[in-house]
Amino acid sequence: MTHGQAAQDPEHHRVSECVCLRLAKEFEQSRNRPKDTRGKTLPIPQSIVSVYSHIRQLLEDSRVIVVQTALALVPVNNTTVSAWLLRRDKRKDRNMLLQGNVLPQQLYLAKEPLPSSNTLQAAPVQHAHEMTFDEPENREGEAFPRQRTLAANKPNVISPPPPPPQFHPQFGPAPPFSYAPPFPHFPFPHAPPYPYAPPYPHIPFTHAPPMPHAPPFPSAHDPPLPQAPPCQAPPECLPGAQPRQRTWRLNKAAHEDEDLMARGEPPRKRLTKEKHHYTCKKCGQDKNKKTGHTQLKGRRYCPESGQTLDDWRKSVGL
Repeated sequence: MTHGQAAQDPEHHRVSECVCLRLAKEFEQSRNRPKDTRGKTLPIPQSIVSVYSHIRQLLEDSRVIVVQTALALVPVNNTTVSAWLLRRDKRKDRNMLLQGNVLPQQLYLAKEPLPSSNTLQAAPVQHAHEMTFDEPENREGEAFPRQRTLAANKPNVISPPPPPPQFHPQFGPAPPFSYAPPFPHFPFPHAPPYPYAPPYPHIPFTHAPPMPHAPPFPSAHDPPLPQAPPCQAPPECLPGAQPRQRTWRLNKAAHEDEDLMARGEPPRKRLTKEKHHYTCKKCGQDKNKKTGHTQLKGRRYCPESGQTLDDWRKSVGL
């Protein structure tokens, strides 16, 4: 479709195909093709459509040609012209490849007659044998529901809690106890062994048996207790220690230099940087918080500038 009008292939009309062939031969060289508004040369299909549409418009506007002749050009567009050119090039290549080759003739009939095709029947074929199936026995109403299903179907009735269990007493009433004297103080850390009391149910107690007590508090005369060794931090956590990766790299570089020197070659030049901070031009110290330097709005403060930190912040604009 082109502007609501159906476009046709140039092969459908003899005059249209002749015009397109003449234009295609003319536009093989890029210097003969028309240009767009930007000065860019149009491709061959678009150039053919442009000039072909102009010729078709001139024929339609000419009253003499319309009245005296039956000449008419079919509408074309870029799609139909591109397909026509591509099909024409393929046909040309095929004819060139088949030139001088004799192809076998195609046989349309078989030497022996082919079997006739099977016809479908209107009704299904009835076989002589019959198929019978044994139906299972009817056991309706014999299924026994499970206890869980019966419990789920019962209404929710809150039952009273069961009574606490009753235990029979195993011992008689406890005998009265008399006042027990204070525990004697022993210089050794633990209390001495004491004899066990007589059996409880038969003989009443006259005094409470001595109970073991905690060891006394250490005094000045006691020997000092051994102290646990202090907890040592790993070497990576000590101040001034290097990371394990950096240490491994330094050792590797040292081994490489030793191998090079053993072979008589000079060691490799490596970039070593002792200081990892920027140095202040006024005081010559590192620019960090330990030396009193700070940064605000892209400007740096130095304690040697003669201003306090508050005055310097006000001068910056905060």
